[in-house]
Amino acid sequence: MNPTLLRACKRQVEKLLGCHIYRGKIPHGAEIFVDIDRAVGAENIRTVFDIGANVGQTALHYASRFPKADIYSFEPVRGTFEELTRTVRDQPRIHPYPYGIGRDRGEAVIHVSPINTNSSIVHGRPDDRSETIQIESISRFCEEHKIETIDFAKIDAEGYELEVLAGAAPMLKSQRISFVYLECELLARTDYYVPFPHIAEFLVPLGYEPFGIYDQSLYWDGRKSLHFVNVVFICQRLIGSPRTA
Repeated sequence: MNPTLLRACKRQVEKLLGCHIYRGKIPHGAEIFVDIDRAVGAENIRTVFDIGANVGQTALHYASRFPKADIYSFEPVRGTFEELTRTVRDQPRIHPYPYGIGRDRGEAVIHVSPINTNSSIVHGRPDDRSETIQIESISRFCEEHKIETIDFAKIDAEGYELEVLAGAAPMLKSQRISFVYLECELLARTDYYVPFPHIAEFLVPLGYEPFGIYDQSLYWDGRKSLHFVNVVFICQRLIGSPRTA
């Protein structure tokens, strides 16, 4: 087939199916689960923390991509947690808990948004309602539940990410969390997302380095620049030694 025609057919198929067709190996940074499988093997991901689980959509996805993992899903908003438990009730590897995750055990007030993915301890809107929630830290939870390591920790805390990391500091310092996956903005341009430099300032001294940037989102007002991304950090013990010539 003519190469020009072949490229045109490829573009049409991609547009129709909403996908991208790669020739050869999928490049690093295109698909997080492919990258993790290459790095450590998906079957070696045994403990996943889904922080900010919402109604269970991510937990179900993680259960399918990490076939041997136990998934601990944390969702503090009462109504959303009830829907989460209904979503995962037939999934024995998914364990839901009605907690927010933060620096230490206690209580906090969360702004509950009509759009349940936008509920936040940090940010409120005029049409939100308030709800008192229970806060737990990663380190305390792991100690009480005899969890030695976390292979993959996803943090979707709507601006509360640094508090979540602070509560995981003892485990991060001892490299007992392999991958940390969280939402941020690359530059400090808004007060909604935690800037990438702030997250790096916390994690890099503890022995973590960037592994990949995923799900890049442009500004919703039409600007052709990045608004926020999902970034993954990997712990030093998994990085390996530099190759020598």
